[in-house]
Amino acid sequence: MEKNMNFKKIAVFLTVALMLLGGIGCSGYRLGNIGGTEVQGVRTIYVPVVKNDGYEPGLQVMTTNAIIRRFENDGTLQTVRTTEADAELTVTIKKVVKTGTRNDRNNILRTAEYDVEIIAQATYVNRRLGRKIFENREVRGKTAFYVQRDLQEGERQALPLAAEDLANNIVKLIVEGW
Repeated sequence: MEKNMNFKKIAVFLTVALMLLGGIGCSGYRLGNIGGTEVQGVRTIYVPVVKNDGYEPGLQVMTTNAIIRRFENDGTLQTVRTTEADAELTVTIKKVVKTGTRNDRNNILRTAEYDVEIIAQATYVNRRLGRKIFENREVRGKTAFYVQRDLQEGERQALPLAAEDLANNIVKLIVEGW
């Protein structure tokens, strides 16, 4: 009976000690979305249609939609269609770069894999603070694609993935404060 009581006391002590250590280890964490100091107090963001200074047609709407979807998935900021928002994000696509990365096994003069990268500049204005948080910051979105029969078709299918990567990098830049 006495051994059983000692075992219970040790078990209770170890449980309490583990709970205290776990609480100390997690003391820096917060529940919910965490943003940098530039996001504090901002609840809504206005994202106008992306400008396209590059030569690739049709990227404006695709990239704008990707950015809005990424904000909605993140949940930190709500996108609105009005300039009355707490913040505004403007994005300009500067260029799209296609780079060969791997040659065909059977023909070294033929490229089998390409990287496609969208290079853009983003400006984020926090209207609550009354200042630009960053201006003309270069942001990139990249993906790879394989050439099957048609190079243009492969690139056309890869551009939405590069736009999604660009949107992810832009939203991380704003929400995480990096």
